[in-house]
Order: sequence, then structure tokens, then C-alpha cells
Amino acid sequence: MENKNNMKKIGLMMSLYMSLLMSVFMTITGVCTGMLPNVIKGNIPPQALIGSFISGFIISFVISMLIGLIIPMHKVTQAATKNMKPGLGKKCIESLLSDLIYTPLISVMMVAFAYFQNQRSGMPGPPYIVMLIPSLIACFIVGYILIFIFQPIFMRSLIRKYGPGAGPEGGPHIVEPHNKEK
Repeated sequence: MENKNNMKKIGLMMSLYMSLLMSVFMTITGVCTGMLPNVIKGNIPPQALIGSFISGFIISFVISMLIGLIIPMHKVTQAATKNMKPGLGKKCIESLLSDLIYTPLISVMMVAFAYFQNQRSGMPGPPYIVMLIPSLIACFIVGYILIFIFQPIFMRSLIRKYGPGAGPEGGPHIVEPHNKEK
């Protein structure tokens, strides 16, 4: 029972860590591909970047957490790569699968938010698809690199803390030596 609870903790913490990481960098990427050119041209004031980052981060984080809580990524990637030998090829496929699940949903929602925000405020802007394509491509690349590098690091850290051999509250399981009478 304790092992099952620890596995749930690992899954939840993994979702939290990856959601935070992906949200920060996907938002930066989205804001840079979507708004920075307009800031440079003088069409948008620079302070608009801050508001866009905050709202984009919140949207991205909520979507990422929902995906992480609904889709058991570890089970999905394990099922898809079960016949592959451990190594770089398997890691590349696992990263690609995670990227294909997270990135489109996050990008579509963040660009839709930015598009409708522009429409509502009366700012001129390109059609939705013109905003989406560069952002989606950039976010796929950034997302893949982040997942490839950080997912194994986070997983190792969480397994060390909550995995087999960890105590009930996390951390290493400490066995007290028996007191020997003198």
C-alpha cells in the first residue's frame, strides 16, 4: 500500500514539476514568437509582455496540470516503447510522445487566448492560423528539448525521494540499529 501511495506521489510531483517547467518556457517562447516582433515594431507597448506572460503562464500551467493528472504519461510512453531497448532511441520516442500530447493543446489555447485578447482590445493582428503556426513550431522544439533533458532528471530525483527504499514521508528509509546491552 505504501509503495502505491509513493507512486501516486511521484506521478503528482512529476506533473507539478513538468507543468511548472513547461509553462514557464512555453509561455516565454509563445510571447517571444507572438508579441516580441510587434513590440520591436512599436505596435505593442513593452509592458504588455508582462501581462501576456502572466496570463499565458496561468493558462499553460492549468492545462499542463490537467493533462498530467488525466493522462498517465509514464504508462503511455511505456506502452508505446515496450518493445524498444533502453537507450537514446527509446528516450527520444518517449520525449516525442510527451511533446505531442502537451504542446499542441498548450499552444492552441495560449494562441487562442492571445488572438481573442487582441480582437477584444481592437489591436490589429494577423489571422489566428498565422499566429499559431510559428508559435506551435517553436513550442514543439522547445518542449521536446525540455522534456528530453528534464523529465529523466525529475524522475530520478523523485524516485530517490519517494521510490523503493524511501521512508513513509519520503527520503531514505532509516533503519535504527538495535540497542545492545553492555
